[in-house]
Amino acid sequence: MSPAAHQNVMASKDLVAVLKRRRRRMLITFFVVLLAIAAGTLLMPKQYATRMKVLVKNERADEIVSAESTNASGLRGEVGDIQINSEIELLTSNNLLQQVVAKCGLEDLRQTGSGPRSAAAEKAVKRLRRDLDVSAIRRADIILVEYSDSNPRRAVAVLKTLADLYLDEHLKLHSTPGSYEFFKAQTERYKDELSDAESELTDFRHRENIDMLVQQKDVLLQKTAESESAQLQAEATVGEYAQKAADTRRRLGATEPRMLTQSRTSSNPYSVQSLRSMLTDAQNRRTQLLAKFRPDDRMVREADQEIANTQAALEEAGKVTSSEQATDVNPLYQTLEIDLARGEADLAGMRTRHAELVRQTSAYRAQLARLADATASFDDLVRTQKEAEDNYLLYSKKAEEARIAESLDQQKIANVAIAESPVEPHLPSSPNVLLNLVLGVFFAGFLALGVGLAAEYLDDSIDRPGDLEDLTGLPVLATPEGE
Repeated sequence: MSPAAHQNVMASKDLVAVLKRRRRRMLITFFVVLLAIAAGTLLMPKQYATRMKVLVKNERADEIVSAESTNASGLRGEVGDIQINSEIELLTSNNLLQQVVAKCGLEDLRQTGSGPRSAAAEKAVKRLRRDLDVSAIRRADIILVEYSDSNPRRAVAVLKTLADLYLDEHLKLHSTPGSYEFFKAQTERYKDELSDAESELTDFRHRENIDMLVQQKDVLLQKTAESESAQLQAEATVGEYAQKAADTRRRLGATEPRMLTQSRTSSNPYSVQSLRSMLTDAQNRRTQLLAKFRPDDRMVREADQEIANTQAALEEAGKVTSSEQATDVNPLYQTLEIDLARGEADLAGMRTRHAELVRQTSAYRAQLARLADATASFDDLVRTQKEAEDNYLLYSKKAEEARIAESLDQQKIANVAIAESPVEPHLPSSPNVLLNLVLGVFFAGFLALGVGLAAEYLDDSIDRPGDLEDLTGLPVLATPEGE
């Protein structure tokens, strides 16, 4: 056997010898410690642990009170560590724990009977924070809240109260109190402004006869251009018609209105024949008178004188010749006269049209000038009406969003939810009797061994021959019997 092995065997034998010599003291120590641990475990007040889980989410956007017209919101993407840590800090805030202590009456249960009530409440808050374990579950958007109490019902009540107060506090911190009333008041204000702006714009439209300013200006510009173009054409046409009328009048002045169509020269057969008939009648009447009267009678002489005059007239008529000429209307003069009348009528009509176009163009220009003068005022009124309308729609929308947010707050719909409610435990969480007894056995064993070794180290008596040999350096040949 090697020296090292021999030393190990001797050490084992020495340890066994020590355990044999000190077994009584070690056993007493072992059982005393074990009984003390068992008694302490059994006498220790039972603690009942319950828990709840809080789910953190981003389904509801935080309301942002601003005058921006964009749809900006406080909606975030994934739930981050900052958000979860913020909720943990809120769960363990001193204000929230004070409310839990006050509602559950923990200060009355934990106070020692001395000191003011505020001191007892402060102690209760400290103990509640110590007994309350709030932690984030890894790789999950869940906060685990654990609490232990000697009364299982009180443990559940504390967590339920904490949950209710926490939800209220969360909604209070993430909401904007009074936002609905503010936006509603602003909506009514801009509604009145919009009504006034619309009334002013309507009155201005009626006063200035404006329906659609831009379109009216475009139409007037087009009509003015067309009227000016027609006016220029009318001026040119008037000049053309005046020149044509002057030429026609000049040619008409140089043309005879009638022209000779037939000319004939002859005696007057109708006068000679008539005189011959008269002469014959006068001669017959003289013959009849001679039959009744004498030649010198007055009536016969008158008949003779009539016969002489008639013969003289007949002779004179035979000497006279008659000339016959036939004339007719000159067709060129008639045509020129018709053309002149027609040209003068056209000229008068074109002058009337030109005058009307001049008046119409002036009216269009006056309307354009009036619209140009009214443009600035009209634009200001339209801009004011548009701003009032935009503000009214914006604040109306925000008032509705605020109303919805308040309704969600009243229904306690938030970005946190109780995923697991606390349940009343029936089995205590501590003390763990079996675990304490197992640990007590190991602890009592180690303590008993330590006591034995310490007693052996502190004992100066010689109980073994080896100790005597070590002390004297001489071999022991014999020992008393029983040693």
